[in-house]
Amino acid sequence: MLLLDVLKNTQIIEKKIFNNFDLSIKGIHFNSKKILKNFIFVAVKGGSDDGHKYIEEALKNGAVLIVIDKKEVIDNLKKNKINFIYTKDSRIFLSKISSNFFSRQPKFISAVTGTNGKTSVSYITRELWKNCNVNSASIGTLGLISNNFKKKLSLTTENSLTIHKLLYDLRKKKINNICIEASSHGLKQNRIDNIKLDIAAFTNISHDHYDYHKDFNDYFKSKMILFSKILKKNGIAIINSDLPEFNKVFNLCKKNKLKIFTYGIKSNDLKIISFYEKNNNQIVEILYKKKNYNFNIPLIGDFQVYNCLCAILIVHLSGVPFNKCIKKIENISQIPGRLEMINIPNNAKKKRISIFVDYAHTPDALEKTLIILKKKSSKLSVVFGCGGNRDNKKRALMGKIADRLSDKIYITDDNPRNEPAAKIRKQIISCCSRAYEIKDRYKAIKKAIDNSEKGEKILVAGKGHEDYQIIGKKIYKFSDKKTILDILKKL
Repeated sequence: MLLLDVLKNTQIIEKKIFNNFDLSIKGIHFNSKKILKNFIFVAVKGGSDDGHKYIEEALKNGAVLIVIDKKEVIDNLKKNKINFIYTKDSRIFLSKISSNFFSRQPKFISAVTGTNGKTSVSYITRELWKNCNVNSASIGTLGLISNNFKKKLSLTTENSLTIHKLLYDLRKKKINNICIEASSHGLKQNRIDNIKLDIAAFTNISHDHYDYHKDFNDYFKSKMILFSKILKKNGIAIINSDLPEFNKVFNLCKKNKLKIFTYGIKSNDLKIISFYEKNNNQIVEILYKKKNYNFNIPLIGDFQVYNCLCAILIVHLSGVPFNKCIKKIENISQIPGRLEMINIPNNAKKKRISIFVDYAHTPDALEKTLIILKKKSSKLSVVFGCGGNRDNKKRALMGKIADRLSDKIYITDDNPRNEPAAKIRKQIISCCSRAYEIKDRYKAIKKAIDNSEKGEKILVAGKGHEDYQIIGKKIYKFSDKKTILDILKKL
């Protein structure tokens, strides 16, 4: 692609091209090690490193153009007659040129944001499309999942270059219905800028990521970027009507002249009449366009009713008849690591216990999950820890919640990363003094199972679908689900 086309509609403060010919661009990257001949290198300043330090390496690897947002680098680039562009913000610039370079996107793109529920909604949305014979994909915490293949990703919301390339590749494969998880980090760091977004959904907001966001207001504003800046003009906003923040979100969407659909008990669009649990299913009655619908959802938890309704709206508004959505929602599969009930092997059924794995890693998510399981059993145990190098204010809160709602508590390591694991456990235990403290996660889960009584329910929380554990700088293979099954088989 010619440089002229790559730079279309970009914001350039200063540009100097020393070559007297039209540059042909073969690729773009922000990692100097991944630069090849005729690539553009975009120098991005991150939280722990700065791409401007690697300009020389990028040039050696074949970069024909350097993008910078540090003014002090300009003189050296001019002196050495290196093609460069100086822009206000390299992240924003990267997103724009990525969208120009990978210009074709799927025809219908939706995105979901919220503290909890993003993964469930995106997964259910894709499942529902699949059940309705729509070629579709979801992108987020569980990776890229399509009807026919899966691909692991490193972040909930990938960098803008990866996102645009994924969308371009999906369009080439004729996969035109997409649901993306939009994290607060991703939104604030312009990772999904320049996506042609048709629908944006908001599930909820609660305490999380205060290690990155300075306070709740900053966190909330980051979430709202999806509606105020990214969702296309006259796009559709889907909002949970039963949230304390509903009016703030509704008014922002109204101000931006978006079409608004709501779901929930207070909704005037997709209204919940009732729901109750029976045999690990949810029996739901709703009202939509003056007509009542009754259906089953094969998932546990009140919050999954809301997540399913959000997904139903996304799929319906993408063009699938509402009746079909209601019929096919009953056939969705279990969401990995989201209040996932483990199938107890025959040899262990004599214990007569139930075990659940859930990604709950925030105070709100842990509380909701424990309340749901508490309704189902008079005996409830929880095994959990908290991640290192993350929001430490939630640790004591989660300990307090576990203390209030659980009969037995096993505090262990999650992903301690570079923080002292003992310090993390101590902060949690400060509000639940009757907890067992067991550093080794395998041993903690085993202790909970060995110590269980007839009819007890055990929740292993915090890691959900993850199949690894990060201790220090090392990544070890570890799956809560596989660990549980391994322990049960040896009973």
